[in-house]
Amino acid sequence: MYRPGRKAFAVGLVVASLGFHLVVVALYSRLPDRFAAFTLFPIWGWGSIGLLLASLAFLCRAPLSFFAVAAWSVTILVLADEARPLGRIGREPPNPGVPVRFEGRNVLRVATINWSGSPEDFSESIVLYQPDVIFIQEIPHPYRLRLLNQTLYGGKGDYRYDSIRRCGIVVRGEIERQIKNPLEGFRSQHVTMRLPNGRKVELVNLHLQAASTDLALWRRECWHTHAVNRQLRRRELAVALTLLETSTPTRGPTILAGDFNAPATDSIYRVVRRDFIDSFAVAGVGWGNTYHRRFPILRLDHIFVSEEFLPVRSCVVSIPESDHRMVVSDLILQ
Repeated sequence: MYRPGRKAFAVGLVVASLGFHLVVVALYSRLPDRFAAFTLFPIWGWGSIGLLLASLAFLCRAPLSFFAVAAWSVTILVLADEARPLGRIGREPPNPGVPVRFEGRNVLRVATINWSGSPEDFSESIVLYQPDVIFIQEIPHPYRLRLLNQTLYGGKGDYRYDSIRRCGIVVRGEIERQIKNPLEGFRSQHVTMRLPNGRKVELVNLHLQAASTDLALWRRECWHTHAVNRQLRRRELAVALTLLETSTPTRGPTILAGDFNAPATDSIYRVVRRDFIDSFAVAGVGWGNTYHRRFPILRLDHIFVSEEFLPVRSCVVSIPESDHRMVVSDLILQ
């Protein structure tokens, strides 16, 4: 028999858990800007709180407590960005060394890393993975790109550096043109490369508006700051995509990569996913979050590709010299 106080407490836990579940699912489904501070966190973070409440209610044998536990478990498995790549553990990731063929077909290995302005030379980890294309953000000097070209490709590759936006692209191939972003404060870089086999690929290197670090959710200013912050990133992304469209009206294979400074479930990606594929979401293996390197809970760094590419392998790699992890994806150009 329940004591009245204990029964009321258990029922209260179930009501709180299910009510919180409705709020979380609604916010992560719609992703309104005014709640950007809330949806900044991975859904499993809030889900852990809801699951804890439901589990306590279950231990107290409260009615509907099992349903609450099941609801939270399914929600986390379905909506958490990390779930599917973790479910692929056991599949082959991009391994160090020269990229191996996939089902008899050559692959193009692409990597992106935010170097965080580090004065250190490039880590052996980057060279170890032998990328054919590498996007770099917050790189303080072009000589490091030249060094990377020399180390990776014996000086026979090509690179471009944007000193204003402090970003660069290094390729195994030839860069035919660079299209500068005319807007100050918008950190995007666009080049056209020619692969050794003659195919042309558009490359867009992005470093969107830095994320707000204000986590004081009890303050109204925090919610406003995160909402404005998301809107700025959405605008930056829209400008970069518009420049890409206007500069390449007959656009072919395209790779859009870099530090988007927004979690993978953020609403800014809706415009990207209309025309591009998230390579890690499709082919990633393991824990894909890239920030912070020591305790990565957010997937801020991405490699998006147009439909001409088939992502076949992807993973993230810890780089000691940066506070971000590097994303590596193997692609087949169809």
